[in-house]
Amino acid sequence: MSDTYSNNMPRNEAEAQRLDEQFELTTQNIGYLIHPAIRATLPPTARIADIATGTGVFLQQVAASYPDATLHGSDISTALFPPAASLLPNMQLSRLDVLEPVPESLVGTYDLVHVRLIVAGLLPSSWSSVVQNLSRLLKPGGAMQWEECNFGSAYHMRGGETSTTSAARQLGKIFRDGIGSQLQHGWDALEQNMVSAGLVNVGHDYVSSDRIPETRKAVTRNGMTALVAFARKRSGMSSEEVNAVEEQAYKDIESGCYIRYDTHVFWGFKPEDSQSKI
Repeated sequence: MSDTYSNNMPRNEAEAQRLDEQFELTTQNIGYLIHPAIRATLPPTARIADIATGTGVFLQQVAASYPDATLHGSDISTALFPPAASLLPNMQLSRLDVLEPVPESLVGTYDLVHVRLIVAGLLPSSWSSVVQNLSRLLKPGGAMQWEECNFGSAYHMRGGETSTTSAARQLGKIFRDGIGSQLQHGWDALEQNMVSAGLVNVGHDYVSSDRIPETRKAVTRNGMTALVAFARKRSGMSSEEVNAVEEQAYKDIESGCYIRYDTHVFWGFKPEDSQSKI
């Protein structure tokens, strides 16, 4: 298995906590966990798959509204999975590489296939085949929902007249220069990829990362944690250099510097008359 994500970001307890906070903040700004058009079709006993599940936080939250659902999470790495003993009785986590054909036993079995923020784990050339692959998991009438943030166009803004931004912008540039093409291309064709995969009633929604202004500082601090982790792993800077820029970047945030990017939600449905094993 080729784990592109681990080439760019760490897989440890600190990253698990950051991802869970990022999930909460992103969901707040989107305004829903599952798009209303999909919620209207989900039965109480829905079979739900969460791809690139990370810590399984999506399934944990879904379980509150769908206690009788069957919840399956998968990821190319099990490093961030919570202990098996802590999982809900209807929740199961396993390893899955989205670049490999999905297991035949799972083809045509899910009412909802959900994906969020897999951009750091895919190359631009892989998206079309991954959408095709994952769409095979859907039952006829089942739905796919996929959320991605446009981190390739994320910039640190000056919030006040005297806000400083230089260190925050430096770390943002290191990140964009490091995996810029990966961040900007691939996810932006999701709508067309879903259509090409045979999905219907395809939709696209998008909001600002700070649609809810009260989340702005937390979103910025959370993102900065990721930028610093990337700089330590990929920038070539010494630990002392990263420490100095990190210290100033958080001072930038305290002065009013904030990040802004768009969050996109894509969805589509497998036709009711589809053959489940195609």
